[in-house]
Parts: sequence; structure tokens; C-alpha cells
Amino acid sequence: MPIRDEQARVREIYERLQRESANWEPTSLSHFRGQPFKALIAAMLSAQTREEQTTQAANALFALADNPFDMVKLTDEQIYEAIKPVQYAEAKLRYVRDIAERVAANGGKVPETVEELDEYKGVGWKVAVLTLHMGYNRTEDITVDVHVLRIGIRLGLVDPKTKVPEKANSQLKQVLPREAWEHWNALMVMFGRNVCLPTYPRCPKCFLNDLCPKIGVERVSMR
Repeated sequence: MPIRDEQARVREIYERLQRESANWEPTSLSHFRGQPFKALIAAMLSAQTREEQTTQAANALFALADNPFDMVKLTDEQIYEAIKPVQYAEAKLRYVRDIAERVAANGGKVPETVEELDEYKGVGWKVAVLTLHMGYNRTEDITVDVHVLRIGIRLGLVDPKTKVPEKANSQLKQVLPREAWEHWNALMVMFGRNVCLPTYPRCPKCFLNDLCPKIGVERVSMR
């Protein structure tokens, strides 16, 4: 496909997603926009965890303490009871405490670089990028989670051999319009849970059906 035609295809994909997103429930992490500490904790808790469980755990924890100074005063039992709906709650208990202690020691300020955030326990590249986006509205990178990677491959925007989020981020930034970067993760999460499901995606009824090469899709849902 000529480069110009591919650019038009990608832009049309983005514009259709933007229009359709008005019919979907927003992602739970959007509630923490502009709140760096909450965004960091919630993003860490979300790792390998369904959105419903992440929301439940984050809300329970923030009901006990919504800032690092109060959070460091919580007991391990209080933190664990709040976050136990998430996967690997015992490990994440230690991460919560480490994050709260580090941020409190920094005067309550959450770092504003991926490199600094990556030094925190439980905070890798993906969590750091998501934190910067939600907490500080930073859009230099695209948060790559399972939805972004899976759908990016299906749409032909990411190399099927790509496994590392940072590489997928680089590939997406080469093909997506700049204004799409800040919205792409949320769009993929909503699209991925409503239409482009992990197994049996709803391709026949999908509004991107005519634009999608369906790379790697073996079976589809007719519902």
C-alpha cells in the first residue's frame, strides 16, 4: 500500500475510534487525571489485573489515605485488605509502601520522568508512561498494554513479532498522527473490551472491519 494511502487509512481508523468512543464507558484510570500520586498508585495496581478489580482496590485504598503522607501511616493489614482484589496483592502491598515512602520523602512530589519513576518498586516503563500521561498530561509516549499491543498487531500498526512495550510504542509513534498519542491507550482499552476482544473479536460488526487486515485473527464472533 502506498505511504499516502496508509496514512489515510490510519487517520480514518483514529477518527472512527474517536467517534465511537462516545458510546463507551471511560477507562477507570481517567478518574485520576491530574492527580499524579493517585495515578501512580492506580497504574501500579492495574498491572496484570482486570479494570474492575483495579478500580475496587484503588477506591478502597484511597478511602483510607489519598496522599503519600497519610498512606505511609497505614498498617500492612489495612493496605492488603484494601488492595486484595488485584493480582499479586502481597507484592503490590510492598510496592504501595515503597511508592508512598519515596513520594513522601520527596515532599509529596511524584517524579516527572520515566527514568526516575522506573526506580520505584513495581513501576516499570508502562506504569511510568501511564502515570506521566494521567498525572501530568505528558504525551511524549504511548502507553502500551495488552490491548494496545494486540490490536496494534491486528490493525497492521505493530510488527507481529513485537513483544516489548517500548518497541511497540516506537512503532506506533511512527504511524499514528501526533494528536492520537495521548488518546490511543484509552481508545484501545475501550475498543478492546467492547469490540476487538482477545478471543473471538466481533469483526463482522466492527466499524473498522473494512480497514483492518485482521493479522493473527483466527476466529471471530458473529454476535
